[in-house]
Amino acid sequence: MDELMDRDQFKLIHSELIQQVQCIENNLKIIYAAMCKGNFNNNLKSVEKMNLGKIARELEELDNSDDMPEFSEEEYNTIDEIREIRNYWCHQCYLDYIYIENDYEREKAFQKVAKKLHYDEYRTYDLFKKTEEMRLIIIRKYR
Repeated sequence: MDELMDRDQFKLIHSELIQQVQCIENNLKIIYAAMCKGNFNNNLKSVEKMNLGKIARELEELDNSDDMPEFSEEEYNTIDEIREIRNYWCHQCYLDYIYIENDYEREKAFQKVAKKLHYDEYRTYDLFKKTEEMRLIIIRKYR
């Protein structure tokens, strides 16, 4: 049987997942700014307010503009999944159990959300590592 997660462990893992997603988003902005023609700092400033969905679309368009993309279609699909994951963990996860009045049912719903958290944390970590590697490669290649 799976080990049950407590609230403190949940909050820690949730926080780590959000950190990873923020780093993915920032890495994509840096990659985009490096790949764009012109001044890197100006390019970065132009995308600093973009959300994850917008920067992902802009990067994919730029990346495919020379028919020699740095990221595969599968990686762009994963980036889009990360956007959906981020939206769930920022806007929905607590609502999936917090208002359930019955203690047993609330705990059951919490454990279901906790299991999803554990799964999504591994997915975001893998993409975080990939975007971190790509950020370093792109900076060397384009700057």
